[in-house]
Amino acid sequence: MLKLKADFNGLFSEVLCLSHKDTAVDEQGEEVKLVEGMQVTAFDEDMEDGQRDDLIATGTVERSPDWLQCRGSRWVLRIDGNGVRHESDLRTAKS
Repeated sequence: MLKLKADFNGLFSEVLCLSHKDTAVDEQGEEVKLVEGMQVTAFDEDMEDGQRDDLIATGTVERSPDWLQCRGSRWVLRIDGNGVRHESDLRTAKS
């Protein structure tokens, strides 16, 4: 699944602001054109106990709702039922 960089300070319940333009940056630093309905994982670098442990959320790309467009947001991630978690939570669940 495509991984896109996001600022989790733009998290509003089940909606995460992805971009103020029509593209977002993937994990390799490449620009990706956003399209409604894309299934992606958003991530934000985070540290836990001195180790990198990114925040992640998976879901569907949507156009920003009106109340976020007034703040400049163009695209959001509608977060699925897994919510926001750390990458280490995925490793723990598989064990």
